[in-house]
Amino acid sequence: MSRAIPLIALRTFVEVCKAGSMKRAADQLCVSPAAISQQIKGLEDQIGRRLFERDAKGIQLTPCGRSLYDELAGTFDVIEKAWSGAALKPPRPTRLVISTTSTIASSWLIPALSGFKERCPNVEISIQICNGLSELKHGHVDICIQREMAASCDNHATHLWSSYLIPVCSPHLLSTQRNIQSPQDCLTFPLLQDTERNYWKVWMNAFGMSNRKMIQGSSYGDESLLISAACAGQGIALVNSVFASEALQSKRLVQVTNATAELKFDYFVYCAKERREEWAIAEFMGWAVQQAGKTAKGHAREIESAGQVA
Repeated sequence: MSRAIPLIALRTFVEVCKAGSMKRAADQLCVSPAAISQQIKGLEDQIGRRLFERDAKGIQLTPCGRSLYDELAGTFDVIEKAWSGAALKPPRPTRLVISTTSTIASSWLIPALSGFKERCPNVEISIQICNGLSELKHGHVDICIQREMAASCDNHATHLWSSYLIPVCSPHLLSTQRNIQSPQDCLTFPLLQDTERNYWKVWMNAFGMSNRKMIQGSSYGDESLLISAACAGQGIALVNSVFASEALQSKRLVQVTNATAELKFDYFVYCAKERREEWAIAEFMGWAVQQAGKTAKGHAREIESAGQVA
């Protein structure tokens, strides 16, 4: 078996030769002169010959030292050049496949995604639409963002945000009809329904109201479509507060009343437990939690201003 090559000591020796002084070499390598001296002594002990002679002018290479330096100098130059070239090459992109609903993608993830790209420019994002929790351990999906909390021994879940259903509509709709003073006043406007026609029924029941009109009106199979319909002035929609955030900020929607019912929805980001330490997954999940916190704070400010509309 060949002896281990003392690469650190050999590089130290080359740097001392180039600098012409152990002290200058120590400064260049950011170590102490004593550490340099120790490396050279260890090298001389392994070779069994002296590499430097000390005199009044400092250190001078011995014939053995000169021969060794002539052999090594070019080699370390080649290594340094090869490493510099490799370090300058951009790392190969990493792809993350994210599964989520159409509403989460269009109303929250995509508008915020530029922030993640600035944070991790070499991560390519592929978004797939799915209304349930995807297979993360053995499937082709890396991360899933969904509403429900799904217990699984294979998945790691991190809570993103909690949000509520709020009634919103186009400000132009309110300008053409009387203002809303109470939840019951919403019944005087066209109601936009979710696909199961359940949101308005549950919301009104929370205020002790029951009326057949609660389940009447056009229905939409996706919450982002509900938001679009409300922006178009087609009626009042009950939508997730976080998903309506951008439209509220841009004044395309207004919250018609600050009356709230305890209809809370919790959203989570998932990955396989065995992959949670992978750098790209860890970076995305950390960013998602951070971004969700910003969204929640922004919505809290919108709730405060909504009281002025009601």
